[in-house]
Amino acid sequence: MLVITEAGRTPFAVAVFLLLAAALAEFYRAAGLSPGARIALTSLGTLVAAAALIGGVVALYPAAVAAALATLAVGALGRDPRSTARAAHWGVLGLIAVATPGAHLLLLAGHSQRFALFAFLFLVVCGSDAFAELVGRSWPLGRGILPASPGKTAAGLLGGVIAALAIAAALGRALDIWSGAQSLSYGLALAVAGSLGDLIASSMKRTLGIKDFGATLPGHGGVLDRFDSLIFAAAPFYWLVGG
Repeated sequence: MLVITEAGRTPFAVAVFLLLAAALAEFYRAAGLSPGARIALTSLGTLVAAAALIGGVVALYPAAVAAALATLAVGALGRDPRSTARAAHWGVLGLIAVATPGAHLLLLAGHSQRFALFAFLFLVVCGSDAFAELVGRSWPLGRGILPASPGKTAAGLLGGVIAALAIAAALGRALDIWSGAQSLSYGLALAVAGSLGDLIASSMKRTLGIKDFGATLPGHGGVLDRFDSLIFAAAPFYWLVGG
């Protein structure tokens, strides 16, 4: 992803579109929706992302609200209320939890500091995730502290925060675009946002009775399993850096 970011705005935007489309398709497949509903909702989610790319943030939120209302309307007017209501429920969740936050990655595409911003976001979130998992497995202290994700441990969460702060401090100095205090505050915010995104995804998987959203990436589950934290953290990061 970092290499594609450096390649230019268009390759980066294409990569993000493919990422979001794959994540949405996995999400709706895992929710048990019909092929037709999956195609329609995935297309709707990518249209929301396209609104962000074309019209910026002033177009993103109205597009997201319009898409959610349209999804609810179709659910309410369907011939089979039980089936269409369920599809509408998961359709709106996909728009809220995947398409809209993920579209903020496209808002970064036109930024003059695109590479620096995405490198910071990507490395801090992924580093925090990886270190949290490593520490949680090595020192399983406070296991079950979060009912939504019983496998998470207090030690792992703390380890993830420490890693995020360390990576943020190092990148802040290397990229030289923020003060040390700003870099640390952004690192802390990303650690919290990334963990929250992971917990929300875990909660939805528990509701659906599944372990992973997909199997696209051997050993890591699906695209959404791998990038849920990054997608969720993109929105707060965009606003933190002055979006």
